[in-house]
Amino acid sequence: MEKAQGARPLPALTPPLRHIDYLPGAAAWPAPLAIHLTGLAPEARAAVAAVLRAAGASLCDVGGDGVVELRFVEGPGLPEAGRAAGESYELEIGPGCASARGPRPGLWWAAQSLAALLRARPATEWPAVRIRDWPDMAARGIFVEDKWGPDRMGLADWQQLVDRLASAKMNRLGIGLYGCWGSCRFEPGEGGLGWPTEFLMVPVPGHPQLASRKRLRWYSPAGDQWHDETYLPRMFQEDFLADLVDYAAARGVTVVPFVNSCGHNTLIPRLRPELSAKNEDGSPRRIGYCLSDPATRAFIEQFYGAIVTRYYGGSAPFFHVQMDEVWPDNPDPERPQLQADPWCQCAQCRARRPEELLQDYVVWLVEMLTSRGVGTVVMWNDQLTRHMDALDAGLVARLRQQGLDQRLILHWWWYDNDALNDRTRVAIGRRLGLSGWVAPMTCYYNWMTYNTRLPNIDLMLGMAKDEGAEGAVSYAVHDPAWADHESLLASHAWNGAATSSWQEQVPLWADTRFGQDARAYLAAMERLRQAVATPALGRCHHYMYTYARAEGVFPRPYPGEALQGLAGVTDAGPQLRRAAELGRQAAADLAAVAAGRRGEDRATPASLWAEAARTAAVAAAFAALLEVWQQAEKGKLGPVATADLDTARRGLLEAMRIVEREKPVYVVPACLQSLSVLLAFMDQLSTAIAAVQAGGRPLSSLTWSLVSDGGRSD
Repeated sequence: MEKAQGARPLPALTPPLRHIDYLPGAAAWPAPLAIHLTGLAPEARAAVAAVLRAAGASLCDVGGDGVVELRFVEGPGLPEAGRAAGESYELEIGPGCASARGPRPGLWWAAQSLAALLRARPATEWPAVRIRDWPDMAARGIFVEDKWGPDRMGLADWQQLVDRLASAKMNRLGIGLYGCWGSCRFEPGEGGLGWPTEFLMVPVPGHPQLASRKRLRWYSPAGDQWHDETYLPRMFQEDFLADLVDYAAARGVTVVPFVNSCGHNTLIPRLRPELSAKNEDGSPRRIGYCLSDPATRAFIEQFYGAIVTRYYGGSAPFFHVQMDEVWPDNPDPERPQLQADPWCQCAQCRARRPEELLQDYVVWLVEMLTSRGVGTVVMWNDQLTRHMDALDAGLVARLRQQGLDQRLILHWWWYDNDALNDRTRVAIGRRLGLSGWVAPMTCYYNWMTYNTRLPNIDLMLGMAKDEGAEGAVSYAVHDPAWADHESLLASHAWNGAATSSWQEQVPLWADTRFGQDARAYLAAMERLRQAVATPALGRCHHYMYTYARAEGVFPRPYPGEALQGLAGVTDAGPQLRRAAELGRQAAADLAAVAAGRRGEDRATPASLWAEAARTAAVAAAFAALLEVWQQAEKGKLGPVATADLDTARRGLLEAMRIVEREKPVYVVPACLQSLSVLLAFMDQLSTAIAAVQAGGRPLSSLTWSLVSDGGRSD
């Protein structure tokens, strides 16, 4: 970047701008800012106008005095941008005018840069500049897994997510359309057994029986009532994916369907058992697929082909077949601890190694999808490189013989904060001639707890730069509380040379986002990260105990199992009390940052306020429960412990109020479900303690798991 002597620099943006040439004079645009747009087709003009209005400008149909002329000129990309020329742009800002030049995608990013500058600093203070900019990576974005939260997002919620991605110059939105986790029984089921976690987000034409009904149960502090809701995912019920694809495309974002297959697959083989992996006697395992049966391929072609036809008009730029973690899972709703292997044992499948079956299936998927209008197929790496040794020259040679080797991208995922994995390297695929994306984690577990993956993003994007990845699309759900994660990913993928570690990059982002409140925000986040990293707190979250295990009982006793584990930790009580205090401090600071803000400016600190309040409440609840547990084990319960339990119960209820009010509405029921289980148990325990104190039952009779909810459901 070059700056004329004495010129005030432009504010730092995220993602960082690549080249800024400072020109003589100042832009000094008027306030209030009115802009006249020229040179855009009507649909593009509408999208650009919306972005500029959201940044505080008004739009005029004609120019004139006091109106800034903003001209867009579609043309070739910048030659120095190389392979990224198609997304490059030149933006010149001068007194009373500006012009953007480049191909259509680049013009859209120019508009986003202009809007970011407007949000960062009043245009009255801008210098005259010429910006030349383009991305490092062709694919930049997030994959939203089909989990609780995304299943309740309506079209407007998804459109808001597209707008957030576009504002960070990200151009990919992956959406999980089918996936199953049989051992996770978070959703209530008959007899307390829970229900396998299964999501089907779009209908399958001709197969009306294929649907994933969801159930959540939670207490609403606002309504002072219990909810017990059974529902279909909104995307399935309202069937709006085609509308979302079109909306995103008009804003520079490609929607990528993610559909799982051999692994993470219990719903389809249970409801269509003839497609299932088989036992040796031919009986269905109700998990995975029989890859030797032509009926399986016929169904997959119909299922995947319908997605391309119905939602993409017959031509989809990308289709992600996932194919990860093909390993034993728990497919039986009535026997949650029973595991089954997804590798078929019929005579035809048993005659071949699983690696051979997988390779055949992958080649067929790529050929089938590309013949059905898909530009490029994407696939997770892990089954090929970590769980099997199936990525080899033979597989690539088969793809190359059919002209398909350049139609497959491997997507390398790893979510550890401390170290990379030697079998998760873009270079492994690159040596064989296959392109690669990387998948760090941005936002996940937002229905349970705040967790940070900022170091993981640094690690994975560093590897991506060193080994020549063409894209970075994270594993995620979506919650504005993790906006700093998405921004860090976007910055690395757009301009890696100008992006430092998260410890330096996040403060730059916070300065632009929160201005004078940035210091308070950063201090609060440091406290929140310390709180959630508390080892004792990590044992306390209800969601962890909804996974069925082969050993022990199921349902697992909660919070009894957690308390049993905490009892073996010498300083668990002090750890939890310290985490609660850190959470309370973070919540107070984040509430102050959120105060007075509206809309998008408020979304991030408000959701984080709820995260901090939840963290403090769970830690305080378990500190109080642990004290009661330990005293009960000694045969004597003091008044301080019961008073602390009452205080912790009030704190939990207040945190639930904050969660209900401040978290995105689509994730609130899942967040409240786990907290409601804890609340109901605390009420049960308080009633039992009162009976003990009244002399009606011995202290040893206290029960450490939720027996009933007292009938409080509507």
